[in-house]
Amino acid sequence: MINILKHYSVFVLLLLSSVILFAQNVTYDDWQNLTTSGKLPPECKLQRSNNNLDLVKFKGRYYLVFRTAPTHFASRKSTMYVVSSADLDTWRYETTIAPGRDLREPKFAVYHDTLNLYFFTAGTNLFSFDPKQILVCRTVGGGFWTTMQSVDLDGFVPWRVRERKDTLYLSAYYGKNLYYSSGNKSNLRLFYSTDAMHWRPISVAPQIDIETAEEGEFIFDKSGNLFATVRLEGTGALICSADGTCLYNWKKVRLKAKFDSALLFEHKDDIYLVSRRSLDGDIDKLKNRTNETKRRARNLIRYSITRKVTALYKLNKKDLSVSLITDFPSTGDNAFPGISKLDDDNYVLMNYSSNIHGKKKNWIRGQLGKTYIYWTKLHFEPTK
Repeated sequence: MINILKHYSVFVLLLLSSVILFAQNVTYDDWQNLTTSGKLPPECKLQRSNNNLDLVKFKGRYYLVFRTAPTHFASRKSTMYVVSSADLDTWRYETTIAPGRDLREPKFAVYHDTLNLYFFTAGTNLFSFDPKQILVCRTVGGGFWTTMQSVDLDGFVPWRVRERKDTLYLSAYYGKNLYYSSGNKSNLRLFYSTDAMHWRPISVAPQIDIETAEEGEFIFDKSGNLFATVRLEGTGALICSADGTCLYNWKKVRLKAKFDSALLFEHKDDIYLVSRRSLDGDIDKLKNRTNETKRRARNLIRYSITRKVTALYKLNKKDLSVSLITDFPSTGDNAFPGISKLDDDNYVLMNYSSNIHGKKKNWIRGQLGKTYIYWTKLHFEPTK
């Protein structure tokens, strides 16, 4: 018995050592609050809730877009600002987007030497998720941007735009009546475009048609294969993959964990995930499946009144599992990250959160309160 305990103790120590060594492979600087730094241009009139952001480097400058509004929820006062910086310290005003209704999910895409900004507009009802149009505008240089144009995907919600083999791919899900309508299958699709304006689905059938599937984050690896995460509102998540020769056919692994505001990025040959993590554990803990609508509703209520953080994971491409690396300083309402590469082993990472130095909050309190844009530099240990 003593020998068994001895060998077990050695095994545990070796396991913990491997986890610690792996965790030490990634470090980050102190998080800085951009919204209270005084470095944003005076044209940026900040409101209480600052969230929904994206970040990209284009022609030697970092471009940041973010949403500001009275709360996390829909409002006619919702506004998006685009700013840019050559050094992440001095920020220049680019443009304001304020259509008089809610707007969310801004996504940059550089294509054919042009910087495109996609987002969707919604309604003004605080308690309604009502996607209207996906719009695009683009910079023409010198701080000038084109007017907004519809890409004719009304009702869809964009999540990510990426390039592969000189073609743009857009993941989007049909968002009307998605959350609470029983039996309403999702319509999450991959679209493609060769002009950044006109989009076609890659297949007749959607890539995901499971109930409440949304936020289809995806990335291509160096071999051209696709990997994705999909949020299942109220029941968990999917981790997906597709061979580069048949991008329309997504292999799916279902998890009870939930990855909100997901961002995938590649470092060397590895894929990492930044997303919101529930400190209460798996979203779906209920065993009773007799009434899916009530079960999902109970999960959503519990999810809203528990605490969340923004976390970094590693995605295993072989078995489509994810491993937690670290939690970032965050509380209340947080996540929706953006990332841009600095050099081979370093990245600038942005995120939003309630006050990371204040009292810890649950998610719903954070959604109704103040949130800020934070940023850090993420460092990977150089490969020897």
